[in-house]
Amino acid sequence: MRRPDLPPALGVPGAIAPDARGATYLTAIARGIQPNWAHFLEDCRVRLPATHALNVMTLSARAELAIDRTGKVTVIDIATSGNADFDLAVRDVLADASRVDVPPVELRSDDDRLHVRWMFARDLRQAGPATAELLDVQLPLIGVTERLLAQREVARAAIRVARSAQSDPDRVAAAERVMTVTLDEALGTIGAGARQMAVEAIGRAQVRSLAARVRALISPTIDTELRLAAIDAAAQLADQAAVPVIAGMLPGDLQNYPRLANAGTSALVTLGHRERAAAIVLRALDSGAAVAALHAHAIVPDPALAPRLATWFSRGDARTRAAVCAAVPADWGPQVVVLRGLRDPDATVRAACADTVTRQARGTAGATTGAAKRIGAAVPAALRDLVRDRDRVVRARAVAALSIIEPRRLSRAATDPAPEVRAASVTAATDAELRTLASDPDPVVRAAALTSIRDRAPDLVMRGAVDIAPQVRLAAINALTEETLLEKLGVDDSPEVATAAVVQLASIRGRAAIATTLLTRLAASPAGSAERVRIALGFLLAR
Repeated sequence: MRRPDLPPALGVPGAIAPDARGATYLTAIARGIQPNWAHFLEDCRVRLPATHALNVMTLSARAELAIDRTGKVTVIDIATSGNADFDLAVRDVLADASRVDVPPVELRSDDDRLHVRWMFARDLRQAGPATAELLDVQLPLIGVTERLLAQREVARAAIRVARSAQSDPDRVAAAERVMTVTLDEALGTIGAGARQMAVEAIGRAQVRSLAARVRALISPTIDTELRLAAIDAAAQLADQAAVPVIAGMLPGDLQNYPRLANAGTSALVTLGHRERAAAIVLRALDSGAAVAALHAHAIVPDPALAPRLATWFSRGDARTRAAVCAAVPADWGPQVVVLRGLRDPDATVRAACADTVTRQARGTAGATTGAAKRIGAAVPAALRDLVRDRDRVVRARAVAALSIIEPRRLSRAATDPAPEVRAASVTAATDAELRTLASDPDPVVRAAALTSIRDRAPDLVMRGAVDIAPQVRLAAINALTEETLLEKLGVDDSPEVATAAVVQLASIRGRAAIATTLLTRLAASPAGSAERVRIALGFLLAR
């Protein structure tokens, strides 16, 4: 028989708002808390008088809980209800729920635990999920960031820094650490493209803390492009520890790999070891005209070698003759081999010697007349003949040289049928000619023209930024200030365009202003990806 004073049952507590932070997780763990609490309340209703202290409907206690990454529940504190028996019941229910579902990573606080304040009420609210409230326990930003990065949780670290207060004095430093570890992460990826991008980014941004990681990539590998990037980066990083590694590899590179030999020689010079590099190159040339060693000689020239260069040119095949021309440094005066090479029957030799003239002209500190005086009168005459050469590459190289020496004599180059020649003509072109070339059918020509005029033609920059050809978009970016367009180009299909756009946008806004945007994008990008690398580079180059 029902007691006349028996109050009605409480029923089912209300659900948590679906858009509340952690609603799904709180609903799940409430299944291990609410039933036991409801059972206690039902016992109080049925077994105790309605006037009993445990049946006072205003009773409530709040428990502060911490749930670690294994799902273990720790009771941090209980704000008392004012009734010891009621509080004891709360502790008993929580003791039975000492192990719950593992909390999602995104809900955990800086101590890697989920913190929640859970209310245990005597009324209809009971201990349903709607009574729970997630707490955000924050620790010093740098320490949290370092811990997450040590665990290789780069995305979590990025999100944590992105959500930090703009006023936090450690915010920019923490973001820099995230970006540095992002580059380190990419060095270990199996994707060769992202790894090479990371090496190049480390060099450009001068991330010296990763110098040892870059140095390890200088050793022999089937990936020549990666080695080249590592050698260049070591020089940019002023990594003296890389000197013996580069010097040890250089003798082998001088026999077979011209690009690696040039990179290694240049790096040693940059690092302050010119004499060591010169000695290695000369030893390689002692046994004959090694093509790679000849190319490297232009970087560390020895005037005493000039007679041997002439001999090798006279006796060598076309490949050797071209290499001899390349061996002539920029700071030597007129060379018989260069003049002979400009009239060589082989197009590759003519092109190589025209390149040498360009280097010599650019190496002259004076005006155009100074360049002509250094090079001599016979060379320009030979170059003028080459402007009409049957080979398009030779014509382009000749135009490039004459653009410095005799720019007024190149009126026909801008209308040459070969795009390489038209592109080479931009150095000597007037603004009117550059505007015409900026509409050329060939993207190489459009890009070259835009590069020359972009600082004086904002209309062409805007047009180039949406050009169908990636090389034209790339040429526009350095002069582009329209932030909305740069944001769009930052996700361009071309990796080079996307990287340049991110770097340009970051340089405009500055580190502090762009940190949240870049960190959020980084967190959403795949680990070790090219996208992450370009984001890191953009931030690290910004100031």
